[in-house]
Amino acid sequence: MKAPHRSTLFVGGFAVALAASAVPIVASAQRNVTRGPDTKMLLVSAFRGDAEGGVRAADEIRNRVQGEFSPKVVMPVNKKDIDNNLVNSGYRPDSALSPNDVKELAKIVRGDEIIDGTVQKNGTNYTVTARLFLPRDATATQPLGTFSSANLGDVARQVVDEYDKARKQFPKVQECENGLRANTIPVAIAAARAAIKEYPKATIARLCLATAYQAMKTTADSTGPWKDSVIAIAGQVLAIDKTNKIALTQQYDAYMAKADTTNGLTSLIGLMNADPTNSTLREQVIASLVNSGKPQIAIPITKQLMADNPGDPEYAKTYWSVLRVAKNYKESVPAGIAYVTMDTSKADTTYFFKQIQDLVADSSFAKAAEMAATASAKFPMNTDFLVSKAQYERRAGQLPAAKASLERALSINPKVKGANYILSQISSEMGNVDDAIKYAKADAAADPGNKTRAAQLLLAAGNAVYRAAEAAKSAEQYKKAIPILQASDEMSASPQAAFLIAVSAYQAMAGNLEALKVSKSCDDFKAANELLTLVSINMPRGAQASPESAKQIMGGAMQFQPFIDGSMKRFCK
Repeated sequence: MKAPHRSTLFVGGFAVALAASAVPIVASAQRNVTRGPDTKMLLVSAFRGDAEGGVRAADEIRNRVQGEFSPKVVMPVNKKDIDNNLVNSGYRPDSALSPNDVKELAKIVRGDEIIDGTVQKNGTNYTVTARLFLPRDATATQPLGTFSSANLGDVARQVVDEYDKARKQFPKVQECENGLRANTIPVAIAAARAAIKEYPKATIARLCLATAYQAMKTTADSTGPWKDSVIAIAGQVLAIDKTNKIALTQQYDAYMAKADTTNGLTSLIGLMNADPTNSTLREQVIASLVNSGKPQIAIPITKQLMADNPGDPEYAKTYWSVLRVAKNYKESVPAGIAYVTMDTSKADTTYFFKQIQDLVADSSFAKAAEMAATASAKFPMNTDFLVSKAQYERRAGQLPAAKASLERALSINPKVKGANYILSQISSEMGNVDDAIKYAKADAAADPGNKTRAAQLLLAAGNAVYRAAEAAKSAEQYKKAIPILQASDEMSASPQAAFLIAVSAYQAMAGNLEALKVSKSCDDFKAANELLTLVSINMPRGAQASPESAKQIMGGAMQFQPFIDGSMKRFCK
């Protein structure tokens, strides 16, 4: 969420008011009171929260200050001056301003110190949280406490009592700041410590002290323990004021100087939480978390950033990217879809490939195929999407659809890399031996360098058929393995292919032995003889794969051969 436009108008309006009427108003008020040369003007405008209580709390505090402090020490800025400047700037006189707007008002009415805060009303009871700061920096704050009472006058008394104690740090704080400007660090440190002694709960003095130690990093003391000192002092501030932006920033810088990323990120997240409307800071936190390998922590931050900027495609893209880095694919894919819905021009090929990749990483193969189908519909001539679609259709068990996708890709470009190879795999899985061989040969023909992989593919497919035949003890199944294995061996001869051809042929013949004993068919014996021939041709080379098995099979084939030869002489006349 961006800062309200009202603040900008406020500053501009007050600049005009200063030139036109603010100075006379203040000057008039000053003539009616006796001020000393060192009198500090305290600005107390309406507190935020409960509207009626916020106005009354400010009035009670101003009245209490005017009654308890000498005008030579502290005077409250007159309510009339505050109201007139608000009205001249287009505001209602009872407006509760943001801290930055209060700071701008203080500059105009010449306020030296500011008390602001919030008021919550519960029934008849008021809870007031007050703080003190100086116009030069609304983030250098001194908490005055949280007080509850049904009587706002009683609350004002407590606030002003604490204010009286808190401002005791200011003279030494001024000395600390002078020491920083003069680059006399020991002087600044001594002054800040003296200020803390004056007011043990001092935060503004501690911020100056931490700043003094920070300044050591550019001096001869840069190798000293300045980092630990800054961290410790900032920690003391945060124990009093947990959302103090300056302390959080100092801690973060010191931790990063120590290369302590873990604690540095904790401080950075604290700083972000203390400044929830600062989108730039949140983006820095997100980037730091992602770069530090902690994207999971960045997810809710990014989600909130997107919620605060609805319809902004850049924040939607950031959310999608963080989810992807965190490998939260169940949320990243919908986030990606939401992103390109906001800006359809971003649904390019890179977007689709990322979405497909994430669905596959999540083992959502059917959805990956659907995403590839969507991409293919948008980019119909992009064969990469069709190949991806086929791969994930196959992994989802949709073999006919996968086959159709690849055939379509080849119709667009007959040289689509890998399409024939995958088609051979799919055909083998579908039990279509002829197609498996055809596509494997096409893969090898497309690139001679593919011969070895095509041969290995067919060898694996033939081995799978052989194993299935072995389990089923089926002579016909053994026969189905042979042409696949022969095609593999023709592409790239191997002992494994030769061995499996011989074993498959032997087992096919042996499985039909009982039928052959009662057969009188010449064709049966010719087929058996061809199988034994395959054994005798391939097993000598295949013996390298399994010498003992080869020896047994060759021995068995030699025993069968006389029976086959005799039967052929008898029935093949």
